[in-house]
Amino acid sequence: MNKKIFTLLLIMILAFSGIVPTQGSKAVAAEKQHIIVIDPGHGGEGDRNLGAQYNGLSEKALTLQVANAMKTELEKYENITVYLTRTDDRFISLEDRAAFAKSVNAEFVFSIHFNASAEHNFYGSEVWTSAFDKYYQAGMNFGNIETSELSALGLYQKGVKTKLGSKGSDYYGIIRNSVARDIPCVIIEHAYLDHGYDLPLVKSADFMTKLGAADARSVAKYFGLKSTALGVDYSGFKYNSVSKPAAPVGQDATEPEVCSINVLSTDKASGNVLVEMTTKDSGSPVIYFAYSYDGGQTYSYLQMWDRTKETQSFNVNVPKSCKNPVIVCRAYNSYELFKESNAVQVTDLQ
Repeated sequence: MNKKIFTLLLIMILAFSGIVPTQGSKAVAAEKQHIIVIDPGHGGEGDRNLGAQYNGLSEKALTLQVANAMKTELEKYENITVYLTRTDDRFISLEDRAAFAKSVNAEFVFSIHFNASAEHNFYGSEVWTSAFDKYYQAGMNFGNIETSELSALGLYQKGVKTKLGSKGSDYYGIIRNSVARDIPCVIIEHAYLDHGYDLPLVKSADFMTKLGAADARSVAKYFGLKSTALGVDYSGFKYNSVSKPAAPVGQDATEPEVCSINVLSTDKASGNVLVEMTTKDSGSPVIYFAYSYDGGQTYSYLQMWDRTKETQSFNVNVPKSCKNPVIVCRAYNSYELFKESNAVQVTDLQ
């Protein structure tokens, strides 16, 4: 056989097998082309389609800004193809979003969102993933990378979580519909639009671009991508992989088991009361605490709890107008369930 024909046939065989020849006598596996879908949450008209609407901010507009920034940044990496479920302000059903991801052979769906709460007292970022099998594993692995990236931007982290609906399937529709099509999916709730802690960040210059870049880096690290344009190589990036669960990993539906306080000291001149608080939760980490000096009638803003410790001390400043101070505290877990402490009357401030 002619040598040139033999070489051409060999190249064709190697190409079909996923192996491409290099200079010399060695052959290496072709780098995998990853396909992902970014889903800008909400879109269109009607209350639910608008998303959160607070402080002059519209969730449906912000999600598209972040998604576009994420796509732009990801396309600077090699071996990745990126699609958006929407590129303008329109309604698309959750099922159609997942169906689109399936039609382009996506291996992951990243749904972009912002948050708000009925109480308007929560803040920070959180990532939601499937409760099931390999989809839980993929979502947790990505989510742990993502929370690290968002933390670096100054956002408090509420963790990576799951939620089951009343029928025992994934609660969130985009996750449920993606998993039904064999695609891992996460919802990234970047920040709260209705809380004073997150709001200055959200309104700061270029923050949507920064969020998109953080999301893109998380994807690049998860898939081990590299970018000549950016001068980065995450092909050797290591993370501790979560194991596939033997059964669905549902949400923590119970409050913390323990929340107790002691008064360590008081300072009559300043009105400061040094409180020691102990809290435990076996189902999910305690992430916030709040205190009251009027027996639980009013509470402070939620404070950040150091989740590496079960016992911490902090000052409660009691105003002179409070004639009968009684200290009560609350411990909140990552599912926003709280346990109230015992009440301690303070008698030596008057």
